[in-house]
Amino acid sequence: MGNHERLRENLFAAELAVILAVCSQLTIPLPVVPLTGQTLAVGLLASIVSFRLANKTLILYMLLGAVGLPVFASAGAGIGVLFGPLGGFILGFFIQSWIIIALRRRPTVFYLTLGNIVGAAAQLLVGTVWLKFYSQLSWPAALTAGLIPFIIPGIIKAVLATAVAKTILSYARLPFQIR
Repeated sequence: MGNHERLRENLFAAELAVILAVCSQLTIPLPVVPLTGQTLAVGLLASIVSFRLANKTLILYMLLGAVGLPVFASAGAGIGVLFGPLGGFILGFFIQSWIIIALRRRPTVFYLTLGNIVGAAAQLLVGTVWLKFYSQLSWPAALTAGLIPFIIPGIIKAVLATAVAKTILSYARLPFQIR
């Protein structure tokens, strides 16, 4: 990859990180863990771009938040968010993205939907386990706070991410998207 292509990819990752930050502000407050547009944006991102670009975008998004820019849900910012009770949900975006990308190798609606559902479930599991140990919750309390309320919304967001991704992929040729 030449310098021009690398610069172009980095700029596109920055644009996607901004979109992810905006989607993160779409929040429905719930006790302990808010319902946000973050997972929808991560699902959409992983459905349309390359593994490399998805990782660059997520790393940049987390770095922006870690240095204090209010990019996380509810305008959260700082390294404390990444290492606080909700940090596992944010770090789980990598697992979510990797699963979606792995399962979308056959970019059919079935595999894209399956990838988004399994990826969202894995992200929730990572976040719930982190929440359990960080907050010293019992397993029932952690599952009640971090997983159970988000199963149905997670499935809805996964199906929505698939529908939007298929529409984007059928009408637009984005730089660095899957073929």
